[in-house]
Amino acid sequence: MPLSLDGLIFGQIMPDNSGGTEFDTDGDGAASQEDEFVSVTNTTGAPLDISGWQTWSDSTGSGADDPPQDGLFHTFPPGTILAPGQTLWVINEITGTLGFAQEASEGGLESGTGSPNTNLLTEGSSGGARESIALVNPATGEYIVFNMSTNTPNVAGISGFTGTTLLGVIDGDAVQDDPGAGFSYQYDAATDGYIYGPAFVPCYASGTMIDTIDGPCLIETLRVGDQILTADHGPQPVLWTGSTMLDFSKGADPDQKPVAFKPGSMGPAMPAATLVVSPQHRMLMIDAHGTEVLAPAIGLTDRRYVRVKKGVKAVTYHHLLLSVHAVIYANGVPSESLYPGEQALDALPVRHKLAVLAHFPQTDALPDKARPFLSVGETQRAREIQLRPARAVFRSGRLGETCCLVKA
Repeated sequence: MPLSLDGLIFGQIMPDNSGGTEFDTDGDGAASQEDEFVSVTNTTGAPLDISGWQTWSDSTGSGADDPPQDGLFHTFPPGTILAPGQTLWVINEITGTLGFAQEASEGGLESGTGSPNTNLLTEGSSGGARESIALVNPATGEYIVFNMSTNTPNVAGISGFTGTTLLGVIDGDAVQDDPGAGFSYQYDAATDGYIYGPAFVPCYASGTMIDTIDGPCLIETLRVGDQILTADHGPQPVLWTGSTMLDFSKGADPDQKPVAFKPGSMGPAMPAATLVVSPQHRMLMIDAHGTEVLAPAIGLTDRRYVRVKKGVKAVTYHHLLLSVHAVIYANGVPSESLYPGEQALDALPVRHKLAVLAHFPQTDALPDKARPFLSVGETQRAREIQLRPARAVFRSGRLGETCCLVKA
């Protein structure tokens, strides 16, 4: 594994997004220096609490609308706990909300480029200019540095810097000298090192929201007993939750790459934000006879704004088991909870399969299907007028704003 701070590594760094082919990180339709970001990944096998940890920028580059600013970029707020394998993005400024990201605590106003203090990340510079990002745990004083310059990093010389013990420096300049707009330094699991390429922000299952009686909740925070709102059965308690992390760079089946439903793909303003599900996850649809059915996401990928996320390197799918097979809501779009049938069980790791079988030990006594299932072929053959998205209507309970549920 690369250099880490207690198991936390730099996942991706996009330090220069001004000029050239820019990248719109938060999807607000405008690409600028506000979209610059750093991501961190928990490489341990246990939850990692990084509350109070910080990232700092030592920047002397040029070329952006605002001058670079040395100093503190972000302090992770209380309650920032990363699940095993989870990646968290820290974006200069965010318009709207992103479940997988936090806005930099030292970012400027959301008023476009030129507003105060919006350029907190380095703009990139070759030669001897200082260009580095530091990850610090102020409680211990330990820190690591990603250096993008041939010059020795001097983040420790910044006034107020909280690090006291340098654990090591990653040589980013050897990967790429002077980064460009829309490109990033990226950890590559296949080489166990850093590469340089087009920036990406995968919308993983982790960080998404599920509607509960207490309002929208992060799916990774849901626990046994939490009450999930359903379309037909009112609030239903969670029996079991689990997650499966697939690393496609290490040989995971590429047929399991997620399907993304962009805003408007399931009707006007539906979903409200991009919805990402596993390929066999079923969406609530209405067929030519007016009957509600559940259709696999992979069968809908020939439709506008629906696509397989072919470029994604890894994904974490979350599983949510209720006592009934239910229609729940994801970004305002109705989809299903986990159905403990043979297909789903075969796709689960053994430990998850055993956990599900503890609740449904007899496969001939499974809960009723929430709606009839369509096959992939049936879904693909149906024209859009013959198979249209169902609107979000609760027959009991209440409807709240939610984001994507993903299951294997």
